Amino acid sequence: MATSVIKSMILQSVLYATTNQQPLLCPSTATWQCSPIPSMIIAAPDNFNPDVETPSLQTVPELNAPTVTPLPLKPKLIPLKPTATPDKPVTPSPTTSLPRLTQEADQIAARRAWKYFERNWNPQTGLVNSGDNLQWTTWWDQGSALLGIHAAYQLGLLPQDVFQNRMNTLLQTLEKLPLPPTGLPNKAYSTHTAEMRHLNDTPDPKGTSGWSVLDMARFLLGLHVMRSHYPEYSDRINHIVARWNLSKLVKDGWLNGAIPRAGQLLEVQEGRLGYEQYAAHSLKLWNIQATNALSNPPVKVIQVDGITLQVDQRNLKNSGATNYLTNDPYLLWGLEMGWNDTVKPQVQNLFKVQQQRFKRTGILTAINEDSLDRPPYFLYYSVYANGQSWQAVNVSGKAYPQLRFVSTKAAFSWFALMPDDPYTKRLRDFVQNLSDKNRGYLSGRYENSQLGVNASVDINTNAIILESLLYQARGRHPLVFEAKSQARQQK
Repeated sequence: MATSVIKSMILQSVLYATTNQQPLLCPSTATWQCSPIPSMIIAAPDNFNPDVETPSLQTVPELNAPTVTPLPLKPKLIPLKPTATPDKPVTPSPTTSLPRLTQEADQIAARRAWKYFERNWNPQTGLVNSGDNLQWTTWWDQGSALLGIHAAYQLGLLPQDVFQNRMNTLLQTLEKLPLPPTGLPNKAYSTHTAEMRHLNDTPDPKGTSGWSVLDMARFLLGLHVMRSHYPEYSDRINHIVARWNLSKLVKDGWLNGAIPRAGQLLEVQEGRLGYEQYAAHSLKLWNIQATNALSNPPVKVIQVDGITLQVDQRNLKNSGATNYLTNDPYLLWGLEMGWNDTVKPQVQNLFKVQQQRFKRTGILTAINEDSLDRPPYFLYYSVYANGQSWQAVNVSGKAYPQLRFVSTKAAFSWFALMPDDPYTKRLRDFVQNLSDKNRGYLSGRYENSQLGVNASVDINTNAIILESLLYQARGRHPLVFEAKSQARQQK
């Protein structure tokens, strides 16, 4: 297979897109506030749909479980040095008692997921590849990378000196990161050189790709976890973030991104129900307030299989953006920040409707946005999208019902968040061995048994598995909280 074809396939399979390339004007009858400017554009959480050659399918890796020895305890940490500089880093200190995975299945899973990081960390920059062996990334993916490395360190998968080296290398890269005139990180970068790239991995030396507020919010959440759990890095992280023009991430109380259009950057509202609130709560950790995104999302109530759910009124037809109702933002919200009382009924019903589908059809159901190992290489599998239930659609809204899948990261996350439910245990057992012994966990398995496993391998699946395992080991406390405040839930 030609190298360029492989590269195109991987790019498609790992991209978490951020804004639509065909935006529409706000309809005058809309019940939500778009902007004081009537021509304000609404954008979707997806913007990457290049034409690529169709490659041959990857060979499905052997899924036999490797022999795994018990995880070692994390070594005792030495006292902190008084200050930290790029040339004189400190030894990080934990803010919790040493979390441990006591179940063999969890230990095996953690070691498998960490294989991805061992293969895909770049020593030149400290960045982690978005897809296996692809030296390219978005900031959503680097948010996952930060949280995955934090989880691995806390669980004893890497020694303190390795963690220290990786953090120092990454912070040095971020301190010198090239920025566009916008003052915000470009949408994509090379993980090998830290140079700005387009979303198709071609050079973007002027940073013309714009920014994604959803991606930046996830990365900022990851940085917040690092500065709060390892205070010795907080000054450097705060100085890095101070370089960025964060005021551009919110406009009139809504999440604000930018897309290239006719040689210029066009600012657009970004995010739909679920993703929008997850990102807005993440920005609050940095005192960035998106009040309309949190308090005034345009919501309507629907029923799927008799279960009541909330969905975004802004759909593909009236805004150019698909209103995906899928697991990812709600599961990340629970693992990382903790669900507040407002969102809990939505989460409970989102879980219930998937469980009920399994009881009704016999099809194990764990929906998500995920990369695929075959065209179209990335799908949003949703309970509801654009007026229809159980939709698996690409970034242009085209449906692929034959490619519905069980998501590995969704299965691990549901079990971590609801360990006493028999259905989540069934999900976790189903995906426990969906891994390649050298590359990490695969994205999942297709519902159509004739298609077998979804052999795509990426950062988000493996990082979120590590996050879910740390959440379990911490006694089901969200990742953002330090030991002294673990019991707090975000309001």
